[in-house]
Order: sequence, then C-alpha cells, then structure tokens
Amino acid sequence: MEDKAELFEAVLAQMPEGIIIIGKDDRILFVNEKGEQIRRIAAANVVGRSVLSCHPDKSHERVRRALDYLKAGKQKDFTRMVVDHVNDRYYENTYAGIRNARGEYIGSIVISRDVTERRKLDEERATYLRNLEERLAELTKQLEDLFVSSMSSLVNVLEAKDPYTEGHSLRVCETAVKMAEHRWGVSQEARDVELAAKLHDIGKIAIREAVLNKPARLTDEEFAHIKTHPVIGERILSPFGKLKAVTLYIRHHHERFDGSGYPDGLSGEQIPVGARILAIADSYDAMVSTRPYRAAMEPAKAVKEIESGAGTQFDPEWCEVFLELFRSGSLG
Repeated sequence: MEDKAELFEAVLAQMPEGIIIIGKDDRILFVNEKGEQIRRIAAANVVGRSVLSCHPDKSHERVRRALDYLKAGKQKDFTRMVVDHVNDRYYENTYAGIRNARGEYIGSIVISRDVTERRKLDEERATYLRNLEERLAELTKQLEDLFVSSMSSLVNVLEAKDPYTEGHSLRVCETAVKMAEHRWGVSQEARDVELAAKLHDIGKIAIREAVLNKPARLTDEEFAHIKTHPVIGERILSPFGKLKAVTLYIRHHHERFDGSGYPDGLSGEQIPVGARILAIADSYDAMVSTRPYRAAMEPAKAVKEIESGAGTQFDPEWCEVFLELFRSGSLG
C-alpha cells in the first residue's frame, strides 16, 4: 500500500497540470510543483492551511460559494478561465468534488491547465476573421455602390431618350424622401425609399422604346408589356440581398390600396410601406409632367387627384403626409 500511495503522489507531483487537493475541512492537503508555479505559492507554506489563505480577502466569499457548490454535489465539476496579468498567462481551472464509495464528500481537487497559446491562437484567429469580415463588408459595399451608381446612370440614360420623362426619377425621389423623413426622420427606412425612388423605373430598360415613347393610347398588349417593368426592376436588383427592401418597393410601386393594381394585386398594408410612398410621389410627378399624349396638370389639380384617390389608389395615411407637406410649401 505504501508503494501504491508513493506512486500516486509521484504521479500527481509530476503532472504537467497544476494540482491542488483540498480536504473536506477546506484545508490544503497537496500542491504539486506546477501548481506552485501557476499559483505563485510554496507548498510548504500552504499545506495544512485553509484554501482561503491562497486567495485575497475580496475573493473569499466567491471561494466559499464554490466549495459549497462542490460539497452539495449539484455538479461533478466546473471550469472557469483565470488570467495571470503579471505573467500574461491564461489558465483553465477545473474544480471537482471528490466522493468516496458511499457518495460522501471527502474533498476537492483543482486542476490548472496553461491554455495561453491556445487562447492567443484563438484571439489571433478571431482578429483575422473580424478583419476579413470588415474587409469583405467594405468590398461588398463598394460593389453595391458601384452597382447602384451604374443602375442610376442607366435610368438617367433611359430618361434622357425621352424629353418628357427626363429627370422624373430624381423628382420622385425628392418627393418620396421628404415624405419618408417627415414621418421617420433620417433613417435607414428613408434611405431605402430614396434608393427605390431613384431606381423605381429601372425595369423600363427592357420595355420596347416604341411603346415607351408612343404618343397615342396604348393597346392592351402594349399596356401589358409596360406593366412588366416593376418585376423586371426587381429581378435586376435581386442579386444584392441587402437591397431586399428596395427591390420590394420597386416591385410593388404600382399596386393600389384597394387591391386593383399590379403586378400582384396587393391591398392595404400588404403593400410594402415604401411602395405606398412611391405610388403617391410617382403619380404626382407623372400628373404635373408633360407627356406626349397630354399636357402637364396644374399642381393644385394634381393634389386634388391624390386626395380623391386616398383609400382607393393610395394609402390614406401617406396621402395625409403628402397633403400636409404640399400645403405647408415643402412640396410642389
């Protein structure tokens, strides 16, 4: 038995982890050499003393709680990270209660592993991934900005072909942004409305020019062709996931509040809010602009049309926002 006890003590003494064994009376029974190094204590000075003597006074309450936890047997062990700021080392300490064959608590063991290299490797990996994510986000933003800029240029080219619609998207944008910011202030929602307004007619790039510029009334087939532009606009922008709200506003800016619009016949609050704003701004600019088939409408008359369309073509709440801005001189 003496040889066995000597073997066990030698094994514990030579373990690469720090080992501290505590009796059931909370007194330290054993500390190996690695434990001395990690804890910066001498076994000769602490063996036989309360484990509290190895901790500053401010930690005593927490140590007592940990010992009570182990004695209660709520869990076989637990682990926590300890930082040695003096030597810039990280240790993973595992605390376990020891029980005899009858299940009675007879002491505790603390095993300390130096995980500094693993911790620093994890920190370096996390920093690398964070920098990579930031760089990726930066490149994605640059790509999106380039794409949006290209799309805006296409809209401008498209409108420049027709003197009757030139500048339409910018005017719709100005009106829609004022409406959005009046309700939401400077916000991401307002920025989404702004971008959707700039690009709301991008789908018309796929519409035949003869139909776009036709001075006479459109045939049913031609009107059906025109009505595809919101869906085409959505498809053009859909590869960019961050523009999801914008693409939905573009797809649905010709829906009507009463459900008789296109392309999906949505009604009421089924229509994305940005699309409800665009519907008003787009219709107003269309009415006050000269077109090949009619003269421009006076702003006051166009406003009357918007007002009369509240609840049928337009969202009545956003009509009120538009009317308030117009009557106060902020629009028109």
